[in-house]
Amino acid sequence: MADSKRRRFVGAIIVLIGAVLLIAAVFIPWYTWQQKASEDGASITGTISTYPGLPGQNGTVQTSYSCSNLPSSVSCPSGTSNSYSNLNLNNTGQVAETGLVLLIVGFVLGLIGAILGFLSGGSGRRAGLAMALAAIAMILAIVAVGLFAAELPTAIGKDATGHTGSGPWSSFWGSGNLSYMGIPGSTATWGPGIGWYLTIGAFVVLLIGTVVLMRARKDDVMAPAAPAAPSAPAAPPPPTS
Repeated sequence: MADSKRRRFVGAIIVLIGAVLLIAAVFIPWYTWQQKASEDGASITGTISTYPGLPGQNGTVQTSYSCSNLPSSVSCPSGTSNSYSNLNLNNTGQVAETGLVLLIVGFVLGLIGAILGFLSGGSGRRAGLAMALAAIAMILAIVAVGLFAAELPTAIGKDATGHTGSGPWSSFWGSGNLSYMGIPGSTATWGPGIGWYLTIGAFVVLLIGTVVLMRARKDDVMAPAAPAAPSAPAAPPPPTS
């Protein structure tokens, strides 16, 4: 029984770590699109980073630039912070919103599951509920990852009207040559950001935590019942006269 309690405690810690990874992924870019244009020794690199969030939430679409060897008459563009709605990326914003909801719900369920795991003690019911909540959080994490990869290219294609050739509208990962800032033949790369990979890590951690809690639950069920205390011997009958 002591091993079972220890295993529940360890499982709760692992589930808590998985839940923290889920909420951390909300604040890290889930997708990046970078283009680099070079001409006569000068180069400009622009990076678009997108985050999970509500379509109208400012800061979910961030653009940054790095420049080198630009002529004195040309200044490097300034970075911007915007929302999906302001950029008319309504379909992309819906995918980002769905991802946000899945992450938050998964975090809440994982957190509750971890707390129940810590407080389960000898309660098999609490341990079973903790395991179930951790499993649901794990499922939501992998659904968020898969849905994002499956739906994002189509959403970008609907938003980026008039697009041609290969781009993030044609594949989740990729690279190619696209015109950028009027400079033909620039190189482009696109694909998932750290937040997307972090959610995969959260899924793996939650899976491990769920398995550990499941093992603890199994140990509780299979533990032999404590032997009954021996009953006191019956009192001898009173002597007869």
